[in-house]
Amino acid sequence: MTEARPFHVLIDIDRDRFHARLREIEAWLAEWQVDAEVGSVLGNSGKVRVRFADERASYAFQRCHGGRPVLADEIRASKIADAADESLYDQLARDYPD
Repeated sequence: MTEARPFHVLIDIDRDRFHARLREIEAWLAEWQVDAEVGSVLGNSGKVRVRFADERASYAFQRCHGGRPVLADEIRASKIADAADESLYDQLARDYPD
């Protein structure tokens, strides 16, 4: 199964302006009617991941908002790490029920 939005851009945002920049990003995506979604929003670290269906749209976004493309290998590694974390959390929940 192919990912619907395989082109990812990771943006570092100043924590003081995080929410304002996030609103700007969402407004830009809506204004240009880009098939994209804000994926991971990590306010504590000041990072936002935006996923695009079209490579040209991801490039245009980078030109306007900065950020860097995320390589496919990086995405795969993150998904594997996320799955391992979820598995660990599930195991802990079974071992230590409320």
